[in-house]
Amino acid sequence: MLKMKSQLPVQGTNDSSIISKFSMALKGYFSDEFLKFFAANHRHRSPLINRGYYIRAKAMERMFHQFLQTLFGFPVKQIISLGAGFDTSYFRLKSEKFLCDSTFIEVDFESVITRKLKCVNSHSVLKAMMPEGAPKCSNKSVIFQGRNYILIGADLRVIYELDKALEDAGISFECPTLIFSECAMTYIDVESSNRLIEWASKKFPNAAFVTYEQIHPDDGFGLIMQKHFQSIGSPLKSILTFPNEKSQENRYMNLCWTECSILGMNQLFSMLPLEEQKRIQSLELFDEFEEWHLKCSHYILACASQGLLASFSKALCSGTCNDKQHKYESVISKRLHWTVYEHGSELQRFGQQCVLLPNGLVLTFGGFGIQDGKHQRLGGCLLTDVTTETFQSQKLEVEDQGHCMGQRIHHCTVLLKDQRLVVIGGRSSPSKAYNEIVTLRIKSTTLIHSSELKSDTKTQTSGDIVSAEAHVLTHQYSSTDSECPPARWRHTACVVQLGDVEKIVVFGGRAPGHKVLASCFILETEKWTWEKVPQDQPGAPGPRHSHSCTVWKSVVVISGGVDLKEKPLAAVHTLDLNTLKWKQLFIPSFIPRYSHTSHIWKNNLILVGGVNTFPTASPGVGVVNLQTCQYWEWHLPPQDLLRPILLHNHSSVLQEERRKILIFGGGGNCFSFGTHLNTCVIEIDLQELCG
Repeated sequence: MLKMKSQLPVQGTNDSSIISKFSMALKGYFSDEFLKFFAANHRHRSPLINRGYYIRAKAMERMFHQFLQTLFGFPVKQIISLGAGFDTSYFRLKSEKFLCDSTFIEVDFESVITRKLKCVNSHSVLKAMMPEGAPKCSNKSVIFQGRNYILIGADLRVIYELDKALEDAGISFECPTLIFSECAMTYIDVESSNRLIEWASKKFPNAAFVTYEQIHPDDGFGLIMQKHFQSIGSPLKSILTFPNEKSQENRYMNLCWTECSILGMNQLFSMLPLEEQKRIQSLELFDEFEEWHLKCSHYILACASQGLLASFSKALCSGTCNDKQHKYESVISKRLHWTVYEHGSELQRFGQQCVLLPNGLVLTFGGFGIQDGKHQRLGGCLLTDVTTETFQSQKLEVEDQGHCMGQRIHHCTVLLKDQRLVVIGGRSSPSKAYNEIVTLRIKSTTLIHSSELKSDTKTQTSGDIVSAEAHVLTHQYSSTDSECPPARWRHTACVVQLGDVEKIVVFGGRAPGHKVLASCFILETEKWTWEKVPQDQPGAPGPRHSHSCTVWKSVVVISGGVDLKEKPLAAVHTLDLNTLKWKQLFIPSFIPRYSHTSHIWKNNLILVGGVNTFPTASPGVGVVNLQTCQYWEWHLPPQDLLRPILLHNHSSVLQEERRKILIFGGGGNCFSFGTHLNTCVIEIDLQELCG
């Protein structure tokens, strides 16, 4: 047995997990009346964490129900939980009368099992559900033994102790057995966990072995996930050896199991009844779709089986959509190269907007980042010099007498030919969206370079040199339509030049009350009047948010997005501003994506980053020839463990004369792993992308 000191970090993950599960249950995601007895603290978790633990609970529920359904009517069966922690499965299943003919065995460190038994005995509700204990087993590892419930304190790395404890407890190794590990095997070294898996395959001829654990360690989210578990002293010890679905399948097959299937959490959620999906999506205000889908892309159920349970693994994982994922993989051609530049912390933010000004400066407004040592929504504007590789930035002092700029994220900012900037929409919280249209005029854009600063001056505030003024736009209704855009965020806006007239096209987005919008409005910038585009026409896009838009001649190009069901979309639509007609382009094997940015270069639609639900066909940088609809996708470069990059919630600008795209910011709140802000500016060479 290992010393207690080496066990503590892993036990800490169990204690934190129970608190998160209890938070999830309190919010109504999942019914488990027993969690309250095991949670040391009653702490509210974020909606993202609640969703993450909900899908974990549904994975376990599906596993149990499939096991009991597969063996319906079989007189004897048993369930073994490896690394059980404070799991409530025994009490939940017993209350549902699923365990009348099953034995439930829980295995974990002796200290954990002892704590759990003490907790059970201290609550009358739990104690009443415990079976009467049998005479004390001679094996000290058997902490409790009842008619259908056995608690064993053992180190899973010491197989002979576990084997002996199970034998001394009198279990049947021939009996159909479900063995499962819920985020426990992943903390064991590969040699020991392989030995345990192979031992189980030889010891239990009629069994299924199911693990819930992490995969895909090498992308940005995977690196952040790895660093989190390392930081709390519980590194993921097998994820680098078995990093993906195929390697997980091969692992179990090579360790003597006859069948193995994999179920991803995005696939599991898509398999739930639509009513249940809608219920979960309506429980809390939620606006972290990217991290939700990324979390689900990095957790799986791996199920191996044999003997009487040989069909169990395929039944458990039936209904997955791996074929679609493989179809999308076929369009990924090469691995992209990019150049990474370090920059100051003021550019580390997500959900912001960046606009390239004619003089080589980039204006950044809003977003979520760090201010005064705290993570929060950011106000004010920043000017960054992109003519050099130092990306020196300076605060833009804004005369905002009406406080109309606010601290907003997921808004749109566009530049007019008279150098005014127009800010549209955004939100402060998912219940509060901005409805004002704000115009921003920069008075002066002369940056002070570091060489010009006095040696005794640490911070340059120079509002007299770099300043702007903001005003709320008073709009008018057009003569043909009395509507104007409702408050929204995660929408798009772009400027289209039609002769001498400039128009701003606003499409889609989210609105308070879980609404997803399909409306499209056009703002005429001379008279400041709105016109609504008819949506009841062939080729018009449906409701969506987190899509992207750009302009090709007099045509607005809308790509990707998330629909009403929170499903990433694989679609490109165009709106001809001369005719106000929509059209959907047919692009074979177009990879779904959202939370990306887009640009036009030489009749090519360039799609930068984004998120979807297919981990092996996740968005990189896509190129669509808008004349031929030919499409190809580039993998992102290998990630740096010290500087992981999440290519979503970012902003990007196109430098046509340099044939470059510059990417600023990006990141998100990564499930339980903390807030991540990209720390660099990324440069992409368009010549490499398009030739």
